[in-house]
Amino acid sequence: MSTQLLSLVDIAQDCRSKVSKFRTGALGEFLRYEELPLNVLKLLKLYQRDIGWSEINNQYKQFDRRYCVAVIVAKRPNGDYVVVDGQHKVLMAIWSEQVTKIPCMVLDHGSDWSIKQCESVEAELFHALNAKRKNPNYVDKMRAGYVFKLPEAVEYNNNLSACGLFVENLGDIEGHQLNGEFQWRQAIKKYELQTVIKAVNFAKQFDKTWNKNEVRGDIVYGLSALLNFLENGKKELNGRVDKVINFMVRYVPTRKHKELSEGISGSKTDILIARRIIQLYKNDSSTSPKNSITEETLSNYGLSNPVL
Repeated sequence: MSTQLLSLVDIAQDCRSKVSKFRTGALGEFLRYEELPLNVLKLLKLYQRDIGWSEINNQYKQFDRRYCVAVIVAKRPNGDYVVVDGQHKVLMAIWSEQVTKIPCMVLDHGSDWSIKQCESVEAELFHALNAKRKNPNYVDKMRAGYVFKLPEAVEYNNNLSACGLFVENLGDIEGHQLNGEFQWRQAIKKYELQTVIKAVNFAKQFDKTWNKNEVRGDIVYGLSALLNFLENGKKELNGRVDKVINFMVRYVPTRKHKELSEGISGSKTDILIARRIIQLYKNDSSTSPKNSITEETLSNYGLSNPVL
């Protein structure tokens, strides 16, 4: 990952053409900064989210001043301070029993505004702050976590590198781009890393024909399930293990990837893709009846039909 600092002005100038629908000019006024006592802050439940008790207990656990971005507050004509965005921060500050004031950005309502007008503007501001906000996804969290060596992020980066894959700036940036990291991540959780590495290597072989210079996470998930099945059932399958792999290497690259994954989604993606490959193998003209694979064998070694 690059640690070079970049000028935002340079980025804005270089990327201006990518935001052709964004208009020049600016609306409104900046909110003013003020540190307000906790005991003056009030809440209108009408448009607020429910309090996230589980999130507070399991994620935050304790108030940390370093992470307290200013609370958005509206000041009404009667002097009431209404929290628009940041109720959880205020509550955790109160529960800290050490904090008495909290940083706020204050919207001052008109001195002659009615309560209804105030509520309308506050709700609109809440909607704008939350509906348009891009919450960080898993990769965003891992990218930031890797910088301060969060163990989960370090392991995530190492697993990508071991597979010769990259997602954004994480992993092996000289390798293949991973398209669909969630399913790759599920494969890592469900199957051994070495199995997933083998699956990725097969996916890379297929890409030599598909020529996209990327590896699809759903294909890796399915191949991991297939390889796991072949490993677990190798004594019963005997020589059919090599026949299935040879068929896969020969057949799959000649077809578009959607033939393996079309119509498949959800938590059983791995099983369904693996079973589809097995079915293609069974239907292939070169597969003799004695080299076929029964439904019982599939069920015995982890590939039961999830549709039944």
